Amino acid sequence: MDYKDSIDYSSLSTYMSCPRKFLFQYVMNLRPAGNSIHLVFGSCWHYGLESTYKALQEYQSLSEMDATINSIKAFNALWELDGAPLWKNEDLIFPKSPGHAANMYKKYWERFLKIDTARKIIAVEAPFAIDLSGHHPDFPKYIGRIDLILGNGNDDGIEILDHKTAKAIYGVTSQQFEMSFQTDGYLTAGRIFYDKIPSITYRISLCQKTKIDFQPITINKRSAAIEHFLSNMIHFVSNILHDLNLLEEDIEYCHNRTDI
Repeated sequence: MDYKDSIDYSSLSTYMSCPRKFLFQYVMNLRPAGNSIHLVFGSCWHYGLESTYKALQEYQSLSEMDATINSIKAFNALWELDGAPLWKNEDLIFPKSPGHAANMYKKYWERFLKIDTARKIIAVEAPFAIDLSGHHPDFPKYIGRIDLILGNGNDDGIEILDHKTAKAIYGVTSQQFEMSFQTDGYLTAGRIFYDKIPSITYRISLCQKTKIDFQPITINKRSAAIEHFLSNMIHFVSNILHDLNLLEEDIEYCHNRTDI
């Protein structure tokens, strides 16, 4: 990613937590070898939901069985590419396995199909780009992609849904989501591009050996939070561009240095 053109939540949040990690991971592309079962399963689970919500948006109605089968097929298609080459033995990775995902999809659509289709599906995997050039001509766009946007039954509001997988819910989980830069970014994008009062719900799918459950965490914020988010983002983007310029200068003029 050219950070003078665009920046996303993952890289920005990494910089906020540790600028050196940002340098290693996103500028020098130094990452741990191998794939994480947690990331691969999460991506496949997300893709299964995305595929079915797009089908619901197109056809308006699916049975619970059809929704489940559609999600399983999409999950397995991505799993064949990213998961199967690495984890052929489901017993070793259970519950993060295709078989357990099938059971999770069944429970998911039993719980949420009627609830979600009772409202208008406004967008699935909706990309956005917040232009920051008005603050400085050299500033990049803040980009992202929202999993799902639903109408809230009123003309003045929307609900943003973001799907997560987790092993458990802890006492600080809701507070972490409330304070997340991702939350503020999604709410800002919802307000700017849909001209509606947005709320955001993190729908967390618990992936456990003995239990299948889904925990929603809904967050509402005042309009002032948007201004606060933009102010913070401009501050950190400015720091990132400053550090990248220093790095480029250091690379260019390092031959004049006498230290190692």
